[in-house]
Parts: sequence; C-alpha cells; structure tokens
Amino acid sequence: MDAIIDKEILTKKSEDKTVRPLEMQGRIALFVYCNSYKGNRQLSHYGDLGYTSRKAHYSLLYVNEEDVSETIKKLKALKFVKRVRPSHLKDLNQNFSEAFAETNEVIKGQLEAALGKL
Repeated sequence: MDAIIDKEILTKKSEDKTVRPLEMQGRIALFVYCNSYKGNRQLSHYGDLGYTSRKAHYSLLYVNEEDVSETIKKLKALKFVKRVRPSHLKDLNQNFSEAFAETNEVIKGQLEAALGKL
C-alpha cells in the first residue's frame, strides 16, 4: 500500500513541474600565449580552461560571449600573458552543402570532358 501512495505522490509532483527549454550559452575560445607555464593555473579564474600546452606556452580558454572584451582586457593586464587572440570560428561559414555541390559539378564537368575526348 505504501508503494501505491508513493507513486501517486511522485506523479503529482512531476505534473506540477514545468520544463524550461535548454538555452545554450554562447562561448568563444581565447588563445592565451604566456611567458611561462607557471601562471596557467590563474587562467581558470577567467573562464573554462580547455587545453594547456607546456611546450608551446599557450592555453585555450572558453569564455561567455558577453564577457569577451572585459576578459581580454583583464588577461592582457596579467604579467605572464604575452598576447590574447580570440577564435574566429563563429565568423566562418560552416554550411558545407554548397561547397560539396560546387565540387560535384566541377568533377562531373571534368569527367564529361574526359569521356568526350575518348
């Protein structure tokens, strides 16, 4: 009998809840070039540290789009930072269907020309 009551309570609780849509935060990658590897731990205070290269002395830092300009200014003020470069991935056209269609047309034209010569 307790199991039946618990199921009724659970269904009532789940019916009352509203589901909010998942909103993705806009993120931009910043490439932070450093003088030494020692200061890289401090970079996690400014965003999500995605990758750090000991040999090349750079780190990949993910930051919210709204905070990019402020974060770049703060990072440039640090002693161990040489330069900060934002990623331009959002500026690139990522629709490759047009490029594939153009390539297919070029290849078809070349094949027809080659077959026409035979």
